[in-house]
Amino acid sequence: MHLKKLEIQGFKSFPEYTLIEFDKGMTAVVGPNGSGKSNVTDAIRWVLGEQSVRSLRGGKMEDVIFNGTQSRKQMNYAEVSMILDNSDRFIDSDYNEIQITRRLYRSGESEYQFNHSNCRLKDIVGLFLDTGLGKDGYSIVGQGRVDEILSTKSEDRRRVLEEASGIVKYKVRKEEAERKLKSTSDNLVRIDDILNELQTRIDPLKEDASKAIKYHQLYDEMRAKDISILCSKISKATEAMGEGATNKANLEQDLAFYEKKYVEIRDSNSQLRLKAEALEESIENARQELSDITEDYHECTSEQKISQERKSALEASIEASKVEEVKIGSEIERLEADYSAKIKEADDLLATANEEKRNLSKLNDQKEAILSDFELSSQEEDGLRKQISDKTNRLIDSREQQKVYIERIHSLAERIDMENVSILASKDALAEIEESMLTSENLWHEMMLKESEVSSDIEIRNDKVKELSKSLFEIKKELEDNSSSLLACNARLKALSDLEKRKEGYQESVKNLLAYSSTNNSVSSKIVGVLGDLVSSKSQYVVAIEIALGSSIHNVVTNTESDAAKLISILKENRLGRITFLPIENIKSRNLEKDVISKASLHSGYIGIASDLVERDSKLDSIVSNLLGRVIICDDIDSARQIAADLNHSVKVISLEGDCINPGGSLTGGTTRKGTSGILGRAHEIEELISKQKSLNSGLSIIEKKKTTVENDMEAISKEISILNEQMNCFTLERVKAETENSNFKRRIIEINNTIKVSQSRIEAISKEKLQLTNDSEELTLVIEEIENELADFKDSIEESGSKSKDFTSKLERVKEQINESSLKLERIIAQRNGVLDISSVFDREKASHLDNLKKHEQERLSAELSCKEIDKTISSLRDSITKLSNESNAKKEEIAKLNDSKSGVDEELSHFISRLTECGDTVNSINSRLNSLVAKYDRYIDDIDSSKSRLWEEYEVTYDNVKDQYPSPDDIPAWSKRISALRAEIREIGPVNPNAVEEYKEVSTRFEFMTGQRNDVTNAIADLDKVIAELVNEMKHQFISHFEIINENFKQVFFDLFNGGTAEIILESEDVLNCAIEIKAQPPGKKLQNLSLLSGGERCLTAIALLFAILQLRPSPFVVLDEVEAALDDVNVSRFTDFVRRYTTKSQFILVTHRKGTMEACDRIYGVTMQERGISKILSMRLGEG
Repeated sequence: MHLKKLEIQGFKSFPEYTLIEFDKGMTAVVGPNGSGKSNVTDAIRWVLGEQSVRSLRGGKMEDVIFNGTQSRKQMNYAEVSMILDNSDRFIDSDYNEIQITRRLYRSGESEYQFNHSNCRLKDIVGLFLDTGLGKDGYSIVGQGRVDEILSTKSEDRRRVLEEASGIVKYKVRKEEAERKLKSTSDNLVRIDDILNELQTRIDPLKEDASKAIKYHQLYDEMRAKDISILCSKISKATEAMGEGATNKANLEQDLAFYEKKYVEIRDSNSQLRLKAEALEESIENARQELSDITEDYHECTSEQKISQERKSALEASIEASKVEEVKIGSEIERLEADYSAKIKEADDLLATANEEKRNLSKLNDQKEAILSDFELSSQEEDGLRKQISDKTNRLIDSREQQKVYIERIHSLAERIDMENVSILASKDALAEIEESMLTSENLWHEMMLKESEVSSDIEIRNDKVKELSKSLFEIKKELEDNSSSLLACNARLKALSDLEKRKEGYQESVKNLLAYSSTNNSVSSKIVGVLGDLVSSKSQYVVAIEIALGSSIHNVVTNTESDAAKLISILKENRLGRITFLPIENIKSRNLEKDVISKASLHSGYIGIASDLVERDSKLDSIVSNLLGRVIICDDIDSARQIAADLNHSVKVISLEGDCINPGGSLTGGTTRKGTSGILGRAHEIEELISKQKSLNSGLSIIEKKKTTVENDMEAISKEISILNEQMNCFTLERVKAETENSNFKRRIIEINNTIKVSQSRIEAISKEKLQLTNDSEELTLVIEEIENELADFKDSIEESGSKSKDFTSKLERVKEQINESSLKLERIIAQRNGVLDISSVFDREKASHLDNLKKHEQERLSAELSCKEIDKTISSLRDSITKLSNESNAKKEEIAKLNDSKSGVDEELSHFISRLTECGDTVNSINSRLNSLVAKYDRYIDDIDSSKSRLWEEYEVTYDNVKDQYPSPDDIPAWSKRISALRAEIREIGPVNPNAVEEYKEVSTRFEFMTGQRNDVTNAIADLDKVIAELVNEMKHQFISHFEIINENFKQVFFDLFNGGTAEIILESEDVLNCAIEIKAQPPGKKLQNLSLLSGGERCLTAIALLFAILQLRPSPFVVLDEVEAALDDVNVSRFTDFVRRYTTKSQFILVTHRKGTMEACDRIYGVTMQERGISKILSMRLGEG
């Protein structure tokens, strides 16, 4: 097997479609730094399933998608395809050619394909396990991978060696088995949980199922009896309403006669009544005035008592304040005498303290004088000792420094000689490189000119292709949109047509009649149509109108009553079911009164009358009005409730969502029934879809023609671009070759010039340093002699200073003793005085407190005396008011007695008229009561009928017309009602019922048995997986050890060949071969055996290459990609490296990304990577010898 092709588009710096074809042998990918040549390696690694963004030299996976440049927009996806020749069946597949494709979108979605069929990442990874081609394999060595092979991390080395040993597939199978084992164990836990949960459900469900069966038996019996009673009530109430209408008319005639008679009697005694009412009003006013006077009298009496009590309390308070004031005055006088005595004592102690302070000050002055003299003497002695120490240290440092200067001068002279030799060698090499570089630059300029001419032609054609591609994309998008719309339109039209054809949504009896009429013209001529087909409405009103029509939407319209009667006979003869017919000549309009409509329209949620919102033929007006003329439509249930309440629940109000307020106040709502949904407006939608279908078909034909024209134009231009690209590739390859050589020459010239400059700078710096060191050494000799003389003079001065210090010390001790005695005495005096002052402060604070209390008591006493005077005035005023109110009360009582006498005479005259008026009024009230009772009974009949019909619909979803003949009339309604109550009680005793309990019990029982079997299967599976894992581990150990030993022997031999000597080995650090650390040790010729981290960069590189070829000897990989692995080698080792690669080309195909001239020369084919436009890479191809 070998790599045939690599197709790249949108990946990193390759936005355009790029095809790279690989031959067997050695292929080089070359180009300047930054041209994107390593992106080819990344593309191969990526398409093989690499998931590490760091390995792809990015920050996030989205970074592999071309991100755009200043002149090009970013792409929305990246795609790489790898085509492999599998004719030798290296990969276990029936295909001779295998294509692996990976695609990533900027949205984060990704795709993998195997021979154009979608697959998983797991499938791709599994395909290349143990071939060396996996994402962790040894066949792709990118930038920095050399360090990874020789990494200090043992796990990095282990991944490579495991791939080489061929145990990765076992390891993957083991990990998969372990995952399955964990998953299976988890499943066992979940199964146990499910079994426990099912066990707890079975018994309750069994009980629920039994309850459900009993519930349905009781409910069916209750339903039948309840419907029979409701139908009977409706029938009886209808009959009673007819009799009630006659009785109501008779009562209304009698009521009018007696009401007229009552008015005549009432008017005849109006004057006496007015006089009696006037007297009654006067008596009432007098009584009210007497009540007000009595109330004021009691208030004054109560207030007089309260004021007297307040005065007594204030007088007692005044006496207490006077006693307290005398007591406080005596205490203030005592405190003033004590305070004066303590102040005098404090003044005496202050004078004593001041005298002692003056004595202490004199002693401190003597101490300071002695200390000053002593400090001057000490400073002189310290200064001498410090100078001696400094001079001694300086002498030692100077002698050491002089020794260093002499050694450094000899070393610098040797370095100057070495740098001069290096400069001469560099100048010779520079002359040779500049000559070669001039030739390379001339070739580069010539190719660049030719490329520019061809590139201009290509760019013109590419612009045209872009315009055509954009047009084609828009055409395809338009074609796709129209096709999708057409498919959706066809599907919707077919579905609606099928529904219309089957009359889906209508009652079975209606369907049966229509089917019968379709084969019988005499029957079909009698049918105008089904009401649901004859009317329509705007979409926003459909739900509300369907709810308003209810079951009437299934009614069949006929022209005459006789047609309806004949159709009913046909239904009976053919057992087609029951249908309600609407003869146009019979049905009368039923509309709301104008004042009701006006009242309803004042509400913000009001929309209109249902009959006005329906479209129909004019001959159906009476039918629509009869069914919908008394139904109001509003926007929501809240508006419906407001309108219904405002109209006293006399009409039906329906919201747009189908919620309904029925006459009488009952509410119907929730989700709409499926039986009638979609009937209205279905035909209208079918017509619209047919029109849309024709328009879309016409548009698709025009778009297809545009697409064909654009594709032909694009194909012609693409052929022209292909020819120009071939010319461009030839010119670019020559330019890239020259550019690569020129880049290497420039880099080498810069390195050599830098080396010369560095050497010259070093010589100059070294010479300056040498001269300076010589001068510094001579100066140090003079300094050393001067320091030695100064040290001898300082020693004599120190001896004189020592005797003066002893005299000062004895004087200072005597003065300190006197100061301590004086200080202690002064502190005792001050403390004594502070105590006296504290006591005097206490006396002063107590005196102030007593003065405040004295002032407070005086103020309270004066305030109380003033209050007593005010209270005396109030009491005197209240006595006068009480006397006045008592007189007024007696006068008012006499006035009330006179008025009562007058009213008694008028009442006797009225008694005769009142008896006649009462007799007539009782008659009117009796008739009114009978009439109201009759009206109430009539309204109750209507309410009972509406309530019973509503209950039939709301509780059992049946109508009176449909069921009145299906259920027998009850022979004993009380007994049946009692039975219904008993049935309801039994249902309530059953409690909440799960209607699905029977099915759930069967389902849970079956599932419990199934899960028990599953648990047994899972337990067996866990045992099997444990056995498989153990077998895999044994196989992995055996194969890893055997292959590891072979790789180690190969590594020793290849290392010896590459280094022309030396030894190397790979070591397992413990017996746990599958998990232990792996150490690599190498000993190049002439060096000790050491760790890899101590080798030079070139030695590390060559050691990694040796390990790679050791692995390839054991398990040759179909192809090997090496990305600048030889960058750290010198020219001799590069040549040795390419010779080794050439040996292995019989078994493996090699792709080398490089910038080394020796590697390029050894390859069979060279691909150049260039970046004519910044940020965009292009590939050029050349076989060796073509240029």
